[in-house]
Amino acid sequence: SEALLYYPLEAPSPLPVVVLIPGFTNSISAIQDWGPFLASYGYATFLVNVNSFFEPPSSRAEALLDGIVTMKVENERLGSPLFGNLNIEDFTVGGYSMGGGGAQIAAQQDSSIKAVVALAAWLDNPSITVNNNTSILFISGENDNIAPNNYHTDLFYNNTPEDTDKLLYEIAGGFHSTVSSPYNDEEMGLKTLFWIEKYILNDFSNCDSLITQPSSASKFLTNLDCTVETIGDITQDGITNVLDLVLLISWIINGINPSDQDMEVANVMNDSNLDIFDIILLAEVI
Repeated sequence: SEALLYYPLEAPSPLPVVVLIPGFTNSISAIQDWGPFLASYGYATFLVNVNSFFEPPSSRAEALLDGIVTMKVENERLGSPLFGNLNIEDFTVGGYSMGGGGAQIAAQQDSSIKAVVALAAWLDNPSITVNNNTSILFISGENDNIAPNNYHTDLFYNNTPEDTDKLLYEIAGGFHSTVSSPYNDEEMGLKTLFWIEKYILNDFSNCDSLITQPSSASKFLTNLDCTVETIGDITQDGITNVLDLVLLISWIINGINPSDQDMEVANVMNDSNLDIFDIILLAEVI
């Protein structure tokens, strides 16, 4: 077993956590580039592995779940440089090859996992992916002859229920190992970042870019809809938060009459008036 943790020294806390695992016969070095890449964007990225490089996807799922437990402990360990600085409520898990299969299994077992990144995923039993219920990003190479798409990634995507957010990006001319490093394909790195932003940070600002098919795709599928209909999103930034509440209070106190469009969003009571009841309800929503 081996493990390696990358984390940013200067980033807003709590830091989102990503736990990744490599594939069959691979050491962590096979996916190591993902560590500093994600850390440079503000994510604590924990690379883990199984006790034997030959273990199946189910064992890799267990290793990912153990990695989540380890990060929770690290968040509470007094001597840890990450003490009290991690988001231990919402996790991303991912993996390469058999690790990508294990990531899907892990997400089915832990509701704190909110996003999955499956890189050239491999599973000996594709039928279990009908139980995928966590938002999942599938990335693979067009010419993968180790986990051929028609036997693996394509099946996993099609099996994943339509009420689960999913996206498939097949890299034109790519091979099995192409997805092992974000530096092998710029769009792969960006899609991964935008995916985690959306499902962990609740940041929809790059959602349109996320669902836009890149020129480097030989296949691109998704069921995502980036239309944001957020109750009380007065600032129109895709998120309902305290900034919306402050603006609403300011309008009411100062007797400001918003435009019809702003009124439609701000009138959370849906009673054609802006008053204390809208403030109370919006505070509850936040």
